[in-house]
Amino acid sequence: MGTLFSYSISFFREWCFGIGCGLCGRPLIGAVEYRYGLCQDCQEELSLDLYDDSRCARCGRPLISERNCCMTCRQRDPPPQDIALTLYPYQGTAKKLLETYKFHRNLHLGWFLAKGLLEGARYLAERGFLFDAWVPVPPRPGKIKEKGWDQIATISRYITKLSSSSQVSMPVVSCLERLASSSQKKLHRTERAINLKGKIQAVQRVPKRCLLFDDVTTTGSTLRICAETLKEAGAELVGTIALFYD
Repeated sequence: MGTLFSYSISFFREWCFGIGCGLCGRPLIGAVEYRYGLCQDCQEELSLDLYDDSRCARCGRPLISERNCCMTCRQRDPPPQDIALTLYPYQGTAKKLLETYKFHRNLHLGWFLAKGLLEGARYLAERGFLFDAWVPVPPRPGKIKEKGWDQIATISRYITKLSSSSQVSMPVVSCLERLASSSQKKLHRTERAINLKGKIQAVQRVPKRCLLFDDVTTTGSTLRICAETLKEAGAELVGTIALFYD
């Protein structure tokens, strides 16, 4: 009851007492600005140009001088996912976007983030990577009770609503579950992988072609473990998209 009440209050506040653009505070004008919670200028500043940068096929980060694979990924074993994509660096305006959504519960911004994921899926589709379903990275146990909501679950709902009018239309299938484990935030790369090993499991039938998504990737350990679990459960193709990379 507490979680539902908390979410309802946040939703009611956003729709009935809008406080302007979630990033710059300017009054919102028109249906598009109201839907995404961002003024046109901030939307343009955050517009994605995925076709301008070459990206590492293993982690999805933009490449600087390398080809196909970044130096960090060359020093690691190949990941279980077949393709990876990241959208924004976790800094500047993009960082403020996620923090305002995630920590201040500006729910309108979830629509903008969902739209970004759909753009990423379309980008992958144009490169021959076609998927049957979105698969969200599962929250740690107790997170919803502790925080009052799960930002990925909210984005999942928005994806479902937006995808009906998108060129890439597919359902969200929450087929993964995370068992009790320590928080990943203060752990190093190796510790993160060990911490989650065996702690992600498939709890229902896994789609053959899965597009796994999360909000932030740092070392990539969480996405790797989730992708590995999907492959072990029968997925033939697994792609990953992270909204932000740190």
